[in-house]
Parts: sequence; structure tokens; C-alpha cells
Amino acid sequence: MPLSHCIVHRISRQGTETPVELQLREQELGVNGRLDELVRELKHAYVGKAGKLYGQFNTELDKSQVSQWLREFTEEKLGYERFTTKATESLKSLLEDTDIVPDAFILFAVEKLADSDVLYIFVIQHSEGVYLDGELILDSSRFLDVSGVLLGAKVDITAWLEEGDASYLSVLRARGDKDFTELFRKWVGFADQRDITGETSNFLESVTAFGDELDVEEAQNYRHQVIDYCLEQDKRGEAVVIRELSEHLDTEKPEAFEQFVKKRQEAPKAELIPDRRQLKQYVRLSGRNDQVSMSFAADCLGETVVYDKESDSLVIKNIPAPLKLKLIQHMRANRISGDQSPETQPED
Repeated sequence: MPLSHCIVHRISRQGTETPVELQLREQELGVNGRLDELVRELKHAYVGKAGKLYGQFNTELDKSQVSQWLREFTEEKLGYERFTTKATESLKSLLEDTDIVPDAFILFAVEKLADSDVLYIFVIQHSEGVYLDGELILDSSRFLDVSGVLLGAKVDITAWLEEGDASYLSVLRARGDKDFTELFRKWVGFADQRDITGETSNFLESVTAFGDELDVEEAQNYRHQVIDYCLEQDKRGEAVVIRELSEHLDTEKPEAFEQFVKKRQEAPKAELIPDRRQLKQYVRLSGRNDQVSMSFAADCLGETVVYDKESDSLVIKNIPAPLKLKLIQHMRANRISGDQSPETQPED
């Protein structure tokens, strides 16, 4: 992993009436295999978490101090240690006016890629665990809870400085501590949230419309290709470039899908940051209540799964063999009447 800079500071508080304390590291962490693996796991956890917000830094300077210090760092007017120290001290200042009681580590890491530099900020905590020592005696230990990243942010520094991307900043919308989440976004200077849900919805409408011009089997295959490609990009933490998707779908007519999408949208975007939930729902329908939980491929609707709107009922054909066996066994055990003809008996 091409880490160029990494440092960590600690921020803690004993109670709501006590001051916020900082433990600041004076020098960057030495880049080695262990640090590479830690940041890689943090990145993986960040990318894998749903519900991230995408936007940019607030243009009001007093609401985006972190971006000012980051710019000074990129211009070599500020060292990395000083940049992260000033940023952590500003977080401390914001926390002092709240009842939030943190005990966390703030890890800043810069990744140098072939075509861009990226800054990651992770808020992580220690967790307790137990292990067996050499004498097979249970003991406790502390470790960094990498998968349970509290909060995080990612800045595509190159896109930000070139001003060519309106969504170079993403922040993790963590569950649980809403106050800390809101304060974290304020501290980072997040603004101009991009409507990922709306953009994905419009995109999927175009996908459906494009498929309507194909025959049934070709349309099903094409739609699955689109969703698989988008989900793979989401898994990597990368945006979907519409031109590249279009080339992936049809090498003989690489511009066909891209041109179709452009014609249907008032303000077409070259890239899509997909809403993972909508992508999955597009190819798979699911729902549940207190008594029933159901999920099936969207392609089944109208064929093996038929919905009757008037009676608000579903008719399911070709029931999976394991479920069919359980149904028959349950009916027999509870003496429930039903079709017990030989055709409904499970095969051995």
C-alpha cells in the first residue's frame, strides 16, 4: 500500500463536566508492514459501510478550517505533524462546548496513488478481548477495533485541488452517536451533500428504459451486467464511470448506453456514486413483517411469482425443494389439511 504519511492522536474525556484531553504524537508513524495492514483494513471497513455522504468542503472559510490546513500542507507551508495537530486541536475545541465524552484515536493517513493523492481520517477505539496464554490460562487484552470504525472521512486531494469533481469528499454516517456524527461532519467542513439516492433512482430508470428496447432474455442479462458492474465498483469504493460501463456492456457499440443515458437526463453526470441498497433491490425484491419474510429475484415476478393486486396476494410456483419438504412435514405434524396427492410428495 503506497502510504506516504500516517500519524495518530488521542482525544478523551472523563465526563461531561471535565475538560477534553489530547495526547498528540510529535512524529509520523514509520511506514511498515503492520501499519500498511492496519490502514488497509480501515479502508476496507470504510468502503464496506453503507450510508456514506458525498459532497465537498464548505466554501465559508470559518466553517472549513481543516481544508485550509490541508491546503497549506499540500503547498508545503505546513508539515504533516503540524497539520494534523492543528486539526485535532480544533476538534477538541468543538467538543468542549458539548456533552460528548469521547475516548478515541484520530488516525490521519495519506495514500499516494498513480493518479491521485487521498487523505483518510479514521476515528477508532480500543476494544477488549480474551485469549489463552502459553499456560492455557484465560487473560484479557486490548486491540484496535478496525471493523468498528466510529467515524471517517476521505478526501481525494487531487480532485479537490483541480476543482474538477464536486464530490471529492465523503464522510461516514455512523449509527448510534448522532451528536458526535454531526460534530465530526462540522469539524471536517462537509457541505453540499450530493443526492446519491436520487441520482441512482434516475440512473436505474434509464437502465430499465434501455432494457425495454431489447428482447426479454437479452434485457435480463443486460440488467444483471449493469448491477454486477456497479456493485463491484461500490465494493472497491470507486465511482461508476458511465462511459466505461457503456464500453463494458457492448464492445461493438461502446457508446450506445452512454448516449442513451445522456439523452434521458437533464444534467447528465459522467460518474455515478451508486446507492447500494437501490442496486440490490433492483434485481431482488424483498420485504418482511412480524410474521413473514420474503426475498426473490426480480426476474421471477410475473413468472414463478405472480402478484394479484386486487386480492393483494402472491402465487408462488416452483417452490424450492427444501422449503417444500419443510411445508409438507409441518402440515403432517400439525394435521393441517392440504393437497397431499403423490405429485406433492418430496422426492427421496
